[in-house]
Amino acid sequence: MQDNTIQNRTNPFFVPYNTPHDTVPFERIRLEDYEPAFMEGIRRDDEATDKIVNDPAEPTFENTIARVDTDKGEHYYDLLSRVSNVFSCMMSAETCDEMEEIAQKMSPILTKHANDITLNKKLFERIKFVHDHPNRELTPEEKMLLDTSYDGFVRSGALLDEEGKEKLRELTEEASMLTLQFSQNLLKENKAFTLHITDEAQLDGLPETAKAAAAHTAKEQEKEGWIFTLDYPSYSPFMTYSTQRELRKQMYMARNTVCTHDNEQNNLEICKRLVNLRRELAQLLGFETYADYVLRHRMASNTEHVYKLLNDLIEAYKPTAEKEVKEVEALAKKLEGKDFEMKPWDFGFYSHKLQMEKYNLDAEMLRPYFQLDKVID
Repeated sequence: MQDNTIQNRTNPFFVPYNTPHDTVPFERIRLEDYEPAFMEGIRRDDEATDKIVNDPAEPTFENTIARVDTDKGEHYYDLLSRVSNVFSCMMSAETCDEMEEIAQKMSPILTKHANDITLNKKLFERIKFVHDHPNRELTPEEKMLLDTSYDGFVRSGALLDEEGKEKLRELTEEASMLTLQFSQNLLKENKAFTLHITDEAQLDGLPETAKAAAAHTAKEQEKEGWIFTLDYPSYSPFMTYSTQRELRKQMYMARNTVCTHDNEQNNLEICKRLVNLRRELAQLLGFETYADYVLRHRMASNTEHVYKLLNDLIEAYKPTAEKEVKEVEALAKKLEGKDFEMKPWDFGFYSHKLQMEKYNLDAEMLRPYFQLDKVID
């Protein structure tokens, strides 16, 4: 078992949070807490799986399916989910080089662990036995749990022969690493761009809230002036309110070309490889395309229904959308001159002006009602 203490302190993942509504105590979690929690979560999963697999009794709903779902003990089976959820959130919100190193190390380990469970022949044999020979009449909820468990294993390759299972392991492990690399490249590219303004005149049109946030960002980076980023809370107000067309263009082009430049963060080849990996995975599992594989248990159920919905939406909304675009373009020409040519980085700005002209409605008017500090006060 992993040592549950680090430097004479308890790893917060190993004990109850004791917080309101069991919210995550982010302030107590350190970088060195993640890896031990991941590894202990894997160990506990493996231990619980071994108990089910090595049970000498005939498989039943109680000793196989319900046990998979409930034989946990406090913070036992859910430990891996607990640390994974927190780590994923922090990677998206506040990543750093150390976290990326942990992710690179743990990703293949976690993928292998997931495959070890879903491709465990003895475990699936027990689940299949219960699925084919339920020991009693099941309630609708129990039947749903049984069907979901069985189908989840099948969709993860449990019915493949040994060669197919080995191929599936290769595909999922490579896809896992590429997906991680894709996300890390995206985060790095987003963080790399900043629009640093030192001339206050270039803030024309922006609401005070946007300027204050930009000033705070600049202060955090120990710089003078105002800094805008590609994060939506910074990007969106700038594109909506800024009168500086060239600066809007800079922001738009930066956000809409992330990970396509000639540098280490280029994701184009990763995208191509992921598409092919998913196609191979789907076909290995008996589906024509990855879309067919994903949609089987979604509301749409198949690609035909998806395209029908999209075409119905186009038919219903395209005329209105075209009318609205023409209205925005007309207002832009009215304000800037008949030779003005609308560009993508202009639409948010002039669309907002049209909204003000027609309805006198601005999202900033509603902001005071949704500010957390106002609610707390």
